[in-house]
Amino acid sequence: MHSPAMMAAVPEDPDSPIASEKALLQSPPLPHERVFYWGSGSPQAWRVLIALEEKGIPYRSVCVSFSSGVLKTPFFQALNPRMRIPVLVEPVDDDADAVESASATSSPFFGLTPSRQERVVLYESAAILEYLERRFPQPPCMPHNLHAFAMAQTRLHEANEILSVVGDLVVYLRRFPVDKRNPAVLQAKWGALDAELAIWEAYFDGRPFLVSRETPYLCDFTLFTNIAYAVRCGLQLDGLYPRLAMFYVRLCARPSIEKTWPPHWKTTFGTKVLTKCFYCSGQGQCSCCPPSGNGDTNAASPK
Repeated sequence: MHSPAMMAAVPEDPDSPIASEKALLQSPPLPHERVFYWGSGSPQAWRVLIALEEKGIPYRSVCVSFSSGVLKTPFFQALNPRMRIPVLVEPVDDDADAVESASATSSPFFGLTPSRQERVVLYESAAILEYLERRFPQPPCMPHNLHAFAMAQTRLHEANEILSVVGDLVVYLRRFPVDKRNPAVLQAKWGALDAELAIWEAYFDGRPFLVSRETPYLCDFTLFTNIAYAVRCGLQLDGLYPRLAMFYVRLCARPSIEKTWPPHWKTTFGTKVLTKCFYCSGQGQCSCCPPSGNGDTNAASPK
């Protein structure tokens, strides 16, 4: 049991970011606990939080600060040598060896089942999502039909293309003020983003979700978190990408997403770095285009 002094060092609010190794050491994963380490505003971490809530999986939430250097501490490096979030630490389960023992050795997930001597630690968002779906198949967050599963799995991994082009453009716009931007380079980066969004707009032809007409899957949550990050950076959907706009609004209303909304997004404004100027479409060719500003800088890198 922790002493009162030790407990005081751990934030009472689970959404309050931990900013020191001391705080991490004073609240390590206990054998019976499932602990999820994440950071506010990270799309990769957010999609796992959504899945945990959708499935009703019990877990202890540990939000860490990006700017504090806590990800580079020995404690965190022991969890993830790549020093980034998200990280899921599974509880020790004495009965886990017996789970699906008949098919375990022939499964692509063989080796992930916890033994009595070790715990499962996962630190790639796609790997965590696939593990949770295998470990907790009910309620399902992926389709059972093989054809639908193939499409959902493709969309899940494909959705990260959005984060790639968004991150590339955001970094460029923040790095260079308006008068230092190369018009040809800027046009190419905007063109890449517009082309990527057009692909996803087309995917929603006649569907409320990417695969199913009735329920969102992991691919939808992955796409949503990437789109939400872009919207936080000022991306405009209304009038430009109406299907994506409806998809975004539709998922915003889900309880799992409302509950896991990035804490600092609730109390701060995002940046307008991706907001296009009406006159020059954000090409930086007129005085109304704002210079690059300080906004969220931590969302596009952790996995």
